[in-house]
Amino acid sequence: MINPCGFNDKFIRKPKPQFPHRLNLFLLSFYILLITFFALSFLNGCGTKKEASAPVEALNLKYATGFKIEKLPGGYQKITDGESRTLLLVPQGKKPPAEYKDLPAIYTPVKRVAVFSTTDAALLKALGELDSIVGVTSKKEEWYIDKVKEGLERGTITYLGSSMAPDYEKIKALKPEVVFIYTGAMGGSEIVKKLDELGIPYAVNNSWLEKEPLGRLEWIKFMAAFYNKGQEAESYFEDAVKKVESLKGKVGSGQRPKVVWGSIFKGKVYVPAGGSYVARMIDLAGGDYVFKDLEADKGGSVTISLEEFYARSKEADIFIYASSPNYGISSLEKLVQQGPVLADIKPVKENKVWAFQPWYYQSLDKTAEQIEDLAAILHPASFAGYQIKHFLLLPPK
Repeated sequence: MINPCGFNDKFIRKPKPQFPHRLNLFLLSFYILLITFFALSFLNGCGTKKEASAPVEALNLKYATGFKIEKLPGGYQKITDGESRTLLLVPQGKKPPAEYKDLPAIYTPVKRVAVFSTTDAALLKALGELDSIVGVTSKKEEWYIDKVKEGLERGTITYLGSSMAPDYEKIKALKPEVVFIYTGAMGGSEIVKKLDELGIPYAVNNSWLEKEPLGRLEWIKFMAAFYNKGQEAESYFEDAVKKVESLKGKVGSGQRPKVVWGSIFKGKVYVPAGGSYVARMIDLAGGDYVFKDLEADKGGSVTISLEEFYARSKEADIFIYASSPNYGISSLEKLVQQGPVLADIKPVKENKVWAFQPWYYQSLDKTAEQIEDLAAILHPASFAGYQIKHFLLLPPK
């Protein structure tokens, strides 16, 4: 072929293609970086989706029914309290996830709390967190938890007034990270309303409504969540369960002593309902609760007349008077003064009436020990040498 210039094409030396090497290297590097960026973005997106869609782990509760704890990815916890309110517990230094931004958030572990119930303080004692208490609703002379009493004396803990009519200005001034309250009692709904109004964070611990004594103790897991001490609470609770289960071998399956339990107020007797945690305590301790048929499906107490109490208690083996001597009934003589008809019931005649030690209601953390005490009262032969700690035998005078 002859080209337009008259030369044979095959004899013409064709120039080799010239590549701009620097530009090519730059483009190659750019493409590598771009691919790497998209790959990392994809992997990161997958990780976020994986964390967001990770299954929620619900805490297993053996006995308690009044609260829930759900563990979320990233150390967050979603809590349902005793009023069925949902709270988000956020690890310090983190922010609430967008999907939970509308929930009340409490940052954990908390360092400043107020407690409306002595039972809450008992659970904090078991967790080693009494130092976090800055406010209480019981006076100094009413406390049997030494560290709380000392805090009130030193001024590191403030008395906030009655749990039914607290001083809200004092609460606000303390700036607690959470106030532990209870509801279902007189004034409870008003307290909730006022705390909401003032923007004071709170959580409802209604352990007192549980029908199982170990269910009440299991609220230690609820309290522990605010301190990031779930493992410690689980271990403490399991030890208590084992202790109670070990009593079965001691109380046996033979004859069960008949037990009456109650307190007198204005001529009426208040006895635990058949479905209450007290009735269950008696059962676990190897006793036969005389009033187990009264509202057997409910907790709380039932009011009956002195005459009915006498009629059903006259052949009982043990009478647990549900109060401590510092509230008036310090002897059998004073008990009979409250209800003369009681002089003829078997437990009074045989000097087998027991009452609470003053610290009884501040010992929720010692639930297993209280059940063991009760078992020792009902089956003394099986507990030789055992020292009863939470009950006392009423003297004749």
